[in-house]
Amino acid sequence: MDNVLTTPLFAVFAVILVLETLKTLALGTATALTRGKLQKFINPEDAAWLGGEAVEADHPDAARVFRAQRNNLENLLPFFIAGSLYLVSGANPLLGMGYFVAFFIGRTFHTYAYLGKRAMMRRNMYSIAWLAIIAMSLHAGVVIVRGAL
Repeated sequence: MDNVLTTPLFAVFAVILVLETLKTLALGTATALTRGKLQKFINPEDAAWLGGEAVEADHPDAARVFRAQRNNLENLLPFFIAGSLYLVSGANPLLGMGYFVAFFIGRTFHTYAYLGKRAMMRRNMYSIAWLAIIAMSLHAGVVIVRGAL
């Protein structure tokens, strides 16, 4: 078996992790920029420093971007764990690429739908990415258990 770090499957996994991480960071920046544009800040020290208003809750626009960021972050960890296990399991690389790409497409369009207020599309894209993680996890688990028996 090849060193997993030199396989095309690892390259796809790594690129998707980098892109999803950058998207999460971009959403965090967008949250801060939205708060700054609105001049409404949750932290009083930010309001004092930036000359805005301290508020108890985020403006709906800032809250939406923040929720999209948090949701992306919440899905990145399970993808990382499941994908790492899949890589080391030695399971079918072509199916692995399918799982990875399905996750990426689902998460990319989920973010688009979240920011664009498209509820049904958001749910459907979330489901695609979620199912990719579940299928990948089960597949890797079966391969690992079979190898241990």
